[in-house]
Amino acid sequence: MMRAVLRGLLTDAQGRIDEMALLTILGLLSFIGLEIFAVVVRHQHFDAEGYGMGLGSAIGAATLGMGLKSKFGD
Repeated sequence: MMRAVLRGLLTDAQGRIDEMALLTILGLLSFIGLEIFAVVVRHQHFDAEGYGMGLGSAIGAATLGMGLKSKFGD
């Protein structure tokens, strides 16, 4: 089940690995993981506004990259 979901997220219409999707997923997981590390391990204050702006920027950049890739091709 999980394998099929990951394959659907990471492959394009021809069945090839979509590098932009892979980088986006890894980047977002790293972003979330580092925020958890900062709050839990380093006992830093959670800045919801800064976190939201950073996460929104990461998602926006990924969307822009995927849109440009679909428009201009490989």
